[in-house]
Amino acid sequence: MSKEPWPTDIKLKKSENTLSITFDDGKVLVFSAKNLRENSPSAEVQGHGGQKPEVHINPNVRIASIEAVGNYAVRILFDDGHATGLYSWAWLYNLKKE
Repeated sequence: MSKEPWPTDIKLKKSENTLSITFDDGKVLVFSAKNLRENSPSAEVQGHGGQKPEVHINPNVRIASIEAVGNYAVRILFDDGHATGLYSWAWLYNLKKE
């Protein structure tokens, strides 16, 4: 059984509108707000078990803040009001970059 990825450093860079995460294996991922918003794990974006709905995202969306959710995820609050996606460490680790 493989070990789950674990973040060792998380930085919200508001001036760059990015979220940077360093994982315990040394992998550093930098995500734009747009990429994170478009790929939110929320039901609004992913759908409710059916086909993924078409969601229109403002290309200039910004990350307003981030909140830890237990030991397994982070909630990202966007300036367009979206705040329902819980981004698990594994989800972020495997999220394709734009």
